[in-house]
Amino acid sequence: MFLDAIKTMWRQPGYVGILAANFALGMAYSFVVPFMSLWGTKHIGMTPLVFGTFMALTSVSAMVLSVWLAKWSDSHVTRRTMLLAGGAAGAVGYIGYAYVSNVFALTVIGAIFLGIASVNFSQLFAHMREELARPENASVNGPLLMSVLRVSFSLAWTFGPAVGAWVMVQFGYRGIFLGAAALFVVFLAGVAAFVPHRPHPPMASQPKREPLLQVLTRRDLLTYFIGFTLVFAALNISMMNLPLMVTQQLGGTERHVGIIYSIAPFFEVPLMIWFSHLAARGYQMAIMRLGVVMSVLYFGVLIFVQTPWHIYPAQVLNAVSIAITTNVVITFFQDLLPGRTGLATSIYSNSFNGGTLLGYFLFGLLLNTFGYRGVFVICTLFSLITLALLFVRWKTPVPAAAQLESAP
Repeated sequence: MFLDAIKTMWRQPGYVGILAANFALGMAYSFVVPFMSLWGTKHIGMTPLVFGTFMALTSVSAMVLSVWLAKWSDSHVTRRTMLLAGGAAGAVGYIGYAYVSNVFALTVIGAIFLGIASVNFSQLFAHMREELARPENASVNGPLLMSVLRVSFSLAWTFGPAVGAWVMVQFGYRGIFLGAAALFVVFLAGVAAFVPHRPHPPMASQPKREPLLQVLTRRDLLTYFIGFTLVFAALNISMMNLPLMVTQQLGGTERHVGIIYSIAPFFEVPLMIWFSHLAARGYQMAIMRLGVVMSVLYFGVLIFVQTPWHIYPAQVLNAVSIAITTNVVITFFQDLLPGRTGLATSIYSNSFNGGTLLGYFLFGLLLNTFGYRGVFVICTLFSLITLALLFVRWKTPVPAAAQLESAP
């Protein structure tokens, strides 16, 4: 059965090309994200405070623009149009980062061009969700295709930072930004070749279009957004804290850190596909709760580790959590807003972006106040809050499984 689904994946028109475009998008971000703080402080000469302000302004702009553009794309333009605009903006933005050194100009470039480019991830997933909702794809294994699409983005991060590091050594910071711009051009070419220009599919029953503010303040949506923002904040804080604890408290080296961060991706890919199948069979909420429980256990274990090798098996817990929170949860948010997949996926991606931003703000303060192990106590508490929020019951029932919308 699984082999039949794989064959279906390869037969799906344009799907392999979209996978390649998504992989290029993941590679572009994996080139630059690990080196942003070094570039900003050492190359541009920002102080940590100025760099933090720069990242905060560009991140907030990206969150606002992605939500507004997603809402616009659900009703006014095609996914292809929005993706072409986002791909072009990403290429221009990173070219600007490669050649501009004025902090104010960089902030403008990041806030506008890379803010627009931030819509690409959610729009590509919204496009696939709508394509799978069309009548001709009724027999296609939709959850598998959505999961593999997410895997292609994650796969780029398993070796993209290493490639980016090599490019930086050879060509400097300008090299990694031009490399990222080139990857956005590849993404743009993939969209142009494989994303068709056609309207959104009709819904069996067209839902009432609520105003954007009313949607964003819906109790259920807001609760889950806050919950997963906390989980992603904990993940971001952990990623900054763990290397420091390993090298400065546990007596480890950069080699140990490299081993630690290479374990989870090995398990994430098959786990993403497996959990997507389970979610499609009606276990969506249970799986999401499991993912958050794994986060609680993972951060709890890190509080007590005494040597670097103790962290190795704990990475399996981290892999389960990441496989669920970065994959199954996407479909969950899309199910909360039928017919508005662009906006729903953007809200999910902004929970990730918001968590990253919150992590940047809190990490230094938490580390100075509580120490390395105390930081993981806070991460555990964040995850426990999210777990509690996932048990809140609403009058409007939340879908129990990731079901694709069906057209008449």
